Amino acid sequence: MMIRFVSLLVILIGLVSPSLETPPALAGVGKGTPQFRAISGVSMGGYGAMNIGLNHPDYFKTIACLGGPLDMTYLLKYIEKDMLGNYDNLPSYPDRDTLIHMLQDLVISFGNPVYYNPLSTYYPPGITSENARVATTLHNFKDGEFNPDGSLPVITYGDPVPSHWVEVLLAVDLNRNGKRDHGEPILRQFHEPFIDADENGMFDPGETFLDVGLDGVPGTGDYGEGDGNFTYHPHRENFMAQDPLTHAKTLALEVLQDLNLYLDAGTEDEFQFDVHTENFAQTLKERGLDVLIENGFPESFPEISHFKQNKRVYVRYQGGHVGFNKENIGLSFKKVREGVKGAILVANRFTTLFGFVSDHFPHGEYDTDPYEMFRYPSKITTTSFYSPSLNRKMKFGIYLPPGYKRNKATYYPVLYLLGGYNMSVSGMANSSMRSALDALILSGEMQKMIIVIPDGMNYKNQRGHFFVNQIDRERGDHFMNYFFDLVTYIDGHYKTK
Repeated sequence: MMIRFVSLLVILIGLVSPSLETPPALAGVGKGTPQFRAISGVSMGGYGAMNIGLNHPDYFKTIACLGGPLDMTYLLKYIEKDMLGNYDNLPSYPDRDTLIHMLQDLVISFGNPVYYNPLSTYYPPGITSENARVATTLHNFKDGEFNPDGSLPVITYGDPVPSHWVEVLLAVDLNRNGKRDHGEPILRQFHEPFIDADENGMFDPGETFLDVGLDGVPGTGDYGEGDGNFTYHPHRENFMAQDPLTHAKTLALEVLQDLNLYLDAGTEDEFQFDVHTENFAQTLKERGLDVLIENGFPESFPEISHFKQNKRVYVRYQGGHVGFNKENIGLSFKKVREGVKGAILVANRFTTLFGFVSDHFPHGEYDTDPYEMFRYPSKITTTSFYSPSLNRKMKFGIYLPPGYKRNKATYYPVLYLLGGYNMSVSGMANSSMRSALDALILSGEMQKMIIVIPDGMNYKNQRGHFFVNQIDRERGDHFMNYFFDLVTYIDGHYKTK
């Protein structure tokens, strides 16, 4: 038990270099079936898992999300109100630089939700690739909240320095000095103006709105003005088309109730993904489905929670988005205690995920022993394959359980584990992950399974791609199609059930 505990802490703190092992020789080829195929993810990967899984229940019968964005309506509210509306007073984590990068990557994926530009899904109106990264002033740019008569200059800007151009946002230059200074507002045109009667930051049916178009100024004839309806930015449709909460509302009930769903979220999530998860769980309940809600993990780690009799589980834990701050380690005895406590929380999150997935793969092979682990050891490696959708090689990590090469006629279920924003494949597929998984199998907590870690990095900018077919082909690519290329490759080259 202590060996397993230590190995889990090491992998989750991330102190071990990735394995450079060569992929093992293939012992057979599987076909892959939904009941033996699961998809899961962390944060951005949790979104990807829920979006892909609920869109393709014919591929996956078990779907899991660890603290991810599941409610695109709320995500857009967060960007508009909590991020851009509080631009100069954001918390230290997530800091403004992180949030700007995430916004840029969301824009690449779904289109710019802040401004309507019929000429670009990425840039604000009046901005092109020629002037997005230089000091540019737009005149007569009207905004109902901050610049109704268009008399103030509106500018591109660098944040925090001109070498880091934001590109997707515009600011009002109140003091007319050609640069954005602290306190100068970021323009926001997500939708027509409305009176937020319940103060939830989102338009609700029945609330009063002004039919003046997205710019909020009457008489300009901009998008949505005078159509008699409350108008959202048209790119919102791209977000909603890949919204896990919408999938949960619209998926046929007989299909939805057949899925195994696992969720967790921190009650102090800095991105407010706990609100997303609460909304998602409530949607399942409103459709008449039981959801087991647990408050916290077992305190006596390494005891692992199991939910064999429960198809839908949501674990609320006390803590933030990640649940662990590795900078705490080694600073002081108090900080060491805080760091280890956080590491235990993260270990609980992952072991419970593995336990839930294992419990919902039928007819599992749990038996192994030290001899098998020595004679036919597990393998973990980072390797690559050719993706036809991207027309390039892409990395992935893979774990093959102990005994994989022992019997050519034995096939295994597969868990696809999608990483969080900017998490690398090599950072997850390493020797300590292998030790932790081996220990779970040896102790009988988890059946033998293949675990695949797709690459969540956009090769064009080395940041997260959200596992979607991105709207902006210049800066993005078909990353959902790539994921299914990987599924096809795994089923064609490994012994999958």
